[in-house]
Amino acid sequence: MKKNTVEILCASFTPMLPDGSLNLSRIPDLYTHCHDVRANGIFLNGTTGECMSLSTAERIQLADAWMNEQNNRRDNLKIVVHVGSSNLLEAASMAEHAQSRGAHGIAMVPTFYFRPKDINDLINQCVYVAAAAPSIPFFYYHIPSLTGVHFPMIRFIELAAKRIPNFAGIKNSANDLVDYQHCLHFAKGKYSLYWGTDEVFTMLYPGGNRHWVGSTYNYMNALYLQAVDAIESGDSEAVAKLQADADAIYHIILAYNNIISGKEIMKFLGVDCGPVRRPLNSLTPADSEVLFQKLKATPLFAYTPKKLSTTVI
Repeated sequence: MKKNTVEILCASFTPMLPDGSLNLSRIPDLYTHCHDVRANGIFLNGTTGECMSLSTAERIQLADAWMNEQNNRRDNLKIVVHVGSSNLLEAASMAEHAQSRGAHGIAMVPTFYFRPKDINDLINQCVYVAAAAPSIPFFYYHIPSLTGVHFPMIRFIELAAKRIPNFAGIKNSANDLVDYQHCLHFAKGKYSLYWGTDEVFTMLYPGGNRHWVGSTYNYMNALYLQAVDAIESGDSEAVAKLQADADAIYHIILAYNNIISGKEIMKFLGVDCGPVRRPLNSLTPADSEVLFQKLKATPLFAYTPKKLSTTVI
């Protein structure tokens, strides 16, 4: 694989104790795991991290724990902190805190209760939050399936580039590939456009995408890195085989909520992140065993770090 060909951020899980409280003692293991899967960094307190089920204080505690771990290790793992909230004051406060702790960037979803009425209203929200952390990159997190806010991202990026001095790109978890293609061509490499739907990785790489954020990179990143190698070498048969392997895995994890199944997979790999928090419902031990047996019949564990996969196969 060519050096710096891709940038992949793991959408980090929030580790919890059986009672649903934060388990910050698990952060060092998650940090090490991110290195083990050869990811470039993490997207903290996002959807995979159950952000909207966390309090602002808890999200700040998580940011502190991850940044403390990085300060101890003195490495270059990229940490982008999601600060989006339906309370813009709290979003700005979390942005300011992330900057003060040395985060590599911030991201935000729009307010989703009192939603922006038009694209300019959305831009105004982003201007406000980005200004709270003016020294670090700002990313807009586009996930209309959960926020209900859906404007063309090409129009957003055109306006954001003019009005937000620290605008750095978008984390896009919508599935409008035409709109995303417009954004890629507009960005011309100046902005980082993180794609957030892992299922179409091999379709977007040939089209010029080089930035990804997702939950499955936590446990099958080796598959995607092999896909990049295969694409770069022109081995279309290998690409098709890898995509078929990925699809077999997706078919199972998407039958559950992918956050729920993802936390179970992390447990299978020896990095127990605990249960999900209500309103999500964790799997029963019996259902977890069913999930494990189904996944064991797929190639999933062939792509996990060897030192971990041997504990579950």
